[in-house]
Amino acid sequence: MRFVSMNWSPGYLNVCPQHTDIEVKCTCCGEQKPFDRHTVPPLFRHALIEDIEPRLRCSSCGAKAAKMLFGSYVDDAAGTNRLLSR
Repeated sequence: MRFVSMNWSPGYLNVCPQHTDIEVKCTCCGEQKPFDRHTVPPLFRHALIEDIEPRLRCSSCGAKAAKMLFGSYVDDAAGTNRLLSR
């Protein structure tokens, strides 16, 4: 299973469709992890994506250099590309 990123950003976190998966990628070390939108403090739930990204800290290297990626998970098993719904 792999994450396929769309070249798209909803602008605001609250308008991102629930079926869209979010991953955060550290631009310093390249670490990429799933992002749970429900962990965002209430103050930032209606914030611009560009206002949230500078506040995210990498759990591997500690840098505040994150990029939010929007897309979905694809199952490549047995040569099929099936979108997985969460």
